[in-house]
Amino acid sequence: MQTDVEFLQSLIRIDSTNPPGNEHRVVEQFIERSEAADLPYEVTVLSENRSNFSVTLKGSDENKGRLLLSGHTDTVKIGSQEWTHGPFDAEVDDGRLYGRGTTDMKSGLAALYLAIESLHEEGFEPARDVEFLATAGEEVDSVGAAHYVKTEGMESVDAIVIAEPTSGKVVAGHKGALWIEVSLTGKTAHGAMPEQGINAVEAMGKVIGLVEELKEEWLEEKTPLGKSSASANMISGGIQTNVIPDQCTLNVDIRTVTPNVHDDLYEEFNRRLGSLFSGENQPEVKTRVLLDRATVVTEDDETIIRDALEVSGQDTVGGVSYYTDGSLLNPDSKIPTLIYGPGIETLAHQPNEYVEVEAFEESIEFYKDLIKKYAG
Repeated sequence: MQTDVEFLQSLIRIDSTNPPGNEHRVVEQFIERSEAADLPYEVTVLSENRSNFSVTLKGSDENKGRLLLSGHTDTVKIGSQEWTHGPFDAEVDDGRLYGRGTTDMKSGLAALYLAIESLHEEGFEPARDVEFLATAGEEVDSVGAAHYVKTEGMESVDAIVIAEPTSGKVVAGHKGALWIEVSLTGKTAHGAMPEQGINAVEAMGKVIGLVEELKEEWLEEKTPLGKSSASANMISGGIQTNVIPDQCTLNVDIRTVTPNVHDDLYEEFNRRLGSLFSGENQPEVKTRVLLDRATVVTEDDETIIRDALEVSGQDTVGGVSYYTDGSLLNPDSKIPTLIYGPGIETLAHQPNEYVEVEAFEESIEFYKDLIKKYAG
């Protein structure tokens, strides 16, 4: 059988960039490994060449719930920048394994699985069910996590561990993300007669000003997530220099540190927009939500967090700015959720992404010890 590092390399060599994903090719590696280890598994087909994969160690106590260990099999695209090490070569150089997904998050995903496999081979019998879940699609629409919640439900889950990159730090939450598209429709006219038109591009300046205002009004800081933010990040409008533009769109990225506020923020944003363009000769305003990912926060006195601190030897809890599948698995922050992985968060989505081989191997032992402590 492959070594732990060789197994991770086999995952990195698979192009599961999303879109289109092709995550089932990664799942096939888990299937092959599970069959070799005589480890029962389940595959849930989502669409052509896309699937979820799960393995469950059954608990002896039916009155206890599930510990869910989660990670995703897709990665982001390669990008246009050159890589020193090929993104799918999975080369090891000076103790670092390079490739797309090494940090985000095939190293964490592989480590979770290998911990389960090792415990199975040791004959470990947990008191509660321990489920490993590999999901498709997290980098785009979290289709795998959404399907799992819809079909399996989260009622019996007592705690979640998500193996996203944290550089081996114990993390108890992540920021939420609300992306809003604003569309203005004005009236076209000759560039030499601007008074005959309604300039949608110029009007969008008011929207950008509103975003600047709301950035300050909505500012919150919450331990361990840090500060909220709002920014206008993408704009498109106009057809040529001598034509008054009648169309303009703006994408706004809002990051939140308090759970369950997105509906209120969206409502206020729309109300304020309506006030901006309420008079005559104003553009028509439409908005739509492009992405809504919930803030997830767990108190540091929850058992899964305390156990993670004890196993890791750490005494402080951190937060991360990116969102995870936890937004769908645990949108109301009711299920204690730990984020912990060997990947380096600042390398996610970057060229020459890598994971330290030693950190990867140490994370396997961390997950094993955590599972024993929490579910044993």
